[in-house]
Amino acid sequence: AVEKKKLVYILNRDTAARLTISSPLEAPKSNTLVYHMVGVDAGFENPLFACLEMNYEEADNDPTGEASVNTQQTLTFYELDLGLNNVISKHTEPLEEHGNFLISVPGGSDGPSGVLICSENYITYKSVGDLHPDIRCPIPRRRNDLDDPERGMIFVCSATHKTKSMFFFLAQTEQGDIFKITLEIDDDVVTEIKLKYFDTVPVAASLCVLKTGFLFVASEFGNHYLYQIAHLGDDDDEPEFSSAIPLEEGDTFFFGPRALKNLVLVDELESLSPIMNCQIADLANEDTPQLYSACGRGPRSTLRVLRHGLE
Repeated sequence: AVEKKKLVYILNRDTAARLTISSPLEAPKSNTLVYHMVGVDAGFENPLFACLEMNYEEADNDPTGEASVNTQQTLTFYELDLGLNNVISKHTEPLEEHGNFLISVPGGSDGPSGVLICSENYITYKSVGDLHPDIRCPIPRRRNDLDDPERGMIFVCSATHKTKSMFFFLAQTEQGDIFKITLEIDDDVVTEIKLKYFDTVPVAASLCVLKTGFLFVASEFGNHYLYQIAHLGDDDDEPEFSSAIPLEEGDTFFFGPRALKNLVLVDELESLSPIMNCQIADLANEDTPQLYSACGRGPRSTLRVLRHGLE
């Protein structure tokens, strides 16, 4: 977590098209933990950054522990003023729910700007400076889930696909389910969040949508995968969940996971991560010892035999 100082570097190109890096600009804020940070699409305006933060100074100095219970997480927007060449805190607001992840929403001529805050069981749209009302939608859960029903559901990573005429997000839960997220926009104001079950792939540390129509999944555990996006999921019979559907507080939507329908696996990049245990032995009687590694997690665990040499 970033503490005390945030540094902003301005990247540019000189007359010879060489990359230049400016001296760092500081945005000091002591006793503050940063949970996540994203760049906000501000079009041609001054650059903006959104941070999920928590100030722990009061909780640190309270021996009773009451202050730590009441400490709220905040969403802070930092602006890099290119004219004055400094970084200022433009807007800060406390959050009712503890967020773990931010998604930047396209701005300028491409969209309404702002961020999506991913928290336990909910995803919330917030505009820059809180100019428009928040839009909040529950995160759907698996129907007949064998996991603990009381356990909260969170998004762990996402990817954004943007064209001249539209944009959408692919966000993945910690169970591996990917949802396609779209925003309904009326006169540059977000009025509705829509979620639709897309597919289920291994839990990723990062997702990347390529302009050529592929999705790269950098797996948290085990091999990495490259999928072709065969369908966008617009014309199937999957239900679409919306923030406009009235639900009681704590209620959510349910869906049924299935085999791949919109994605097609085209390539796989081998990875030993994580190696849980490793033994060196010559069990194959090859005179040169082999490495026997227990890799992966859960149903994707593997026993791999590594030999010296090149293939």
